[in-house]
Amino acid sequence: MKITKLKGKGNLLQLEVKDAPDWYLNTVRRLLTSEVPVMAIEVVEIVRNDSVLYDEIVTHRLGLVPLTTDIESYSLPTKEERDSQEYLAQSSCKLTLEAKGPCVVYAKDLSPSDPKVKPAYPDMPITKLTEGQELRLVATAVLGTGRDHAKWSAGHAYFRKIPDITVKNAGTLACAQACPTGTLVEKNGKVEVTDEKTCILCMACVDIDGGKSVQIDTTGNDHLLHVESWGQVPPAKMVESAIDAYTKQLKEFDGLLSSLE
Repeated sequence: MKITKLKGKGNLLQLEVKDAPDWYLNTVRRLLTSEVPVMAIEVVEIVRNDSVLYDEIVTHRLGLVPLTTDIESYSLPTKEERDSQEYLAQSSCKLTLEAKGPCVVYAKDLSPSDPKVKPAYPDMPITKLTEGQELRLVATAVLGTGRDHAKWSAGHAYFRKIPDITVKNAGTLACAQACPTGTLVEKNGKVEVTDEKTCILCMACVDIDGGKSVQIDTTGNDHLLHVESWGQVPPAKMVESAIDAYTKQLKEFDGLLSSLE
């Protein structure tokens, strides 16, 4: 297997993965969305809420605020912590909010006990307060994973094949004209392939003449992996954490098999 970074800026990452079967890329994709631990608000104690939103709605909106996460500083809560909702310091972080109207309450108004845990998008609105209205609360952010709830999902990931494209007998110019991504272009009266990695497998070129001019082979094991972070952790860190989770699961499975011998 060979991995090459093609694009990486902000919360977006694109990797070229060669010699990796579909099932492996799909496993990594699932792990990226379900096994990367991030912080999210789980418990909210509302002291005062004069806004037009019910307590439950304010709590729901707070739970969907992405929080930056230092994975190394926290650990997942135990079953006892989750059952009692009394979380220890190593798995949680307190955030307080005090606002008085008239104003719009934003995510940046949350004051965390750990400066590393803060809203990834400070200008996300929570509610609006008019003259004399107040909102005071104490929230507890807990480390969790996407398999338990979508609010703990670190981001989005998908992959697609890099096909092997063959142009036969100079091709039909209509094939290049039908290509929406510029993978096929007309040059000196012939159809040429610019970059197979840009092909989205729409098959428009094949539909022109039933594949007589252009053939697309998708039986290979080269892929593009796209990772988008919601802002809690960088996408490269997401990939690293997902692979660590995969390694841990395989070791646990191996241990279970050994115990059966």
